[in-house]
Amino acid sequence: MRRLVLVGMLTTAFAGDVLANGRAPGASTIHFRRGMENEIAAGMTFGLLLSHDGGQKWFYICEDAVGYGGMYDPRYEYTSSGALFGTTFNGLKVMRNGCEFADTPPGMSFVSEVVGGSDGAIYYASTDEATNGVFASCTLEPPSPRTCSDGTAFPTAAHPGQAKDWWQTMRVAPSNPRRIYLSGYRLEAGSEKVFLLFRSDDGGQTYQPLPVNAFTVMTNSTIDIVGISKANPDHVYARVTLEDNSLADALYRSTNGGQTWTRIHKVQGALSFVVRGNGQLVVGSQVQGSFVSNDNGETWTPLTNAPHINCLEENAAGEVWACTQNYGAMNVPSDGFGIMKTTDLATWTGVLKFQDIELPVACPAGTVQHDKCDEKLWCGLCKQLGCDPKRECPNFADDAGVDGGLEIPRQQGSCSTWGGASWGALVIAVMFALRWRRRRA
Repeated sequence: MRRLVLVGMLTTAFAGDVLANGRAPGASTIHFRRGMENEIAAGMTFGLLLSHDGGQKWFYICEDAVGYGGMYDPRYEYTSSGALFGTTFNGLKVMRNGCEFADTPPGMSFVSEVVGGSDGAIYYASTDEATNGVFASCTLEPPSPRTCSDGTAFPTAAHPGQAKDWWQTMRVAPSNPRRIYLSGYRLEAGSEKVFLLFRSDDGGQTYQPLPVNAFTVMTNSTIDIVGISKANPDHVYARVTLEDNSLADALYRSTNGGQTWTRIHKVQGALSFVVRGNGQLVVGSQVQGSFVSNDNGETWTPLTNAPHINCLEENAAGEVWACTQNYGAMNVPSDGFGIMKTTDLATWTGVLKFQDIELPVACPAGTVQHDKCDEKLWCGLCKQLGCDPKRECPNFADDAGVDGGLEIPRQQGSCSTWGGASWGALVIAVMFALRWRRRRA
């Protein structure tokens, strides 16, 4: 679980303080399809955006079509086949036809994490008490050679913890798809919070515990696995959120597969992180600056032209993509784009501007994407974002928008719920989000 930066919540970009589910519109995650990285899925505070041309055009899918709502941010995973998995409170979902997120073998069990390996394996972590554990889409090995499905079945199960454990993050090593790192915690009434860290060396068949005594943690902290070296599976990086129990995040490094850890960086706020293919380590933040290390975290150099960063990912072409500040907030200036990218960490290019979102994903009548996202929510969302809906929207005055005074009609489950909200209500929403929002590194 993860909090929002307070200033990112109280945006002044829209008339009447119209916010998306109590949060300012923003990007939270970026995912590339394996082997076809022009296909991109970007998680938003107002749903999901898809691009099929490397980010030139973006198309909208609403929260209801994925199967979630509120301030929750799903974990997504793209496979080489084009299947897009997403976690929801009603189980792990997958979209294979470009329109509908369907049930998967976990059924309605709550899945907190889903990741993929370079060998085609899909792993999910269930935090459901009845099915708690980590599951793989590959068969056991030995005696037969391991075969992996595209998430159509999950025949291998491991149970590294206990029934009520929460699994926070899971990562697969790029250079060794059998190496998996898993983090979580145990929180029982009357007992102190127990932090959990595990490693698998056999593709998720078994997990061994790793020490956590080197981490500085407090009651509100989590330990997140945020990166693994592209070349060495023993070089792994973890983030401690809320190290001081209120604000600061810290970055830790292990060079021996998680057996020992060294604290290498700290930010007075939310910390985003990526390990580059060239070995560089990059730390980003929204309000505390961004940094690069060329010596595995021994020293750090500020990035002078970096935008205000909320997430970081690198694609196979060596481009670093960042979730950035599309609209200005109270003391977070606008970057002009919700997603930007760079190859040299000096020059950043805008990729996604919310005002330029094309259209909803086109789907047949009878699908949630068509009947709700397209027909009912699109015009209202577009008015909030300041984009061109490319259709007639009779419920909205021609002169309404950012500079107008129109209160957007309130539709159940839509992004317009906060139209005309009072500052008191906004503060309540902010405080709730500080405790419950989740996001990627």
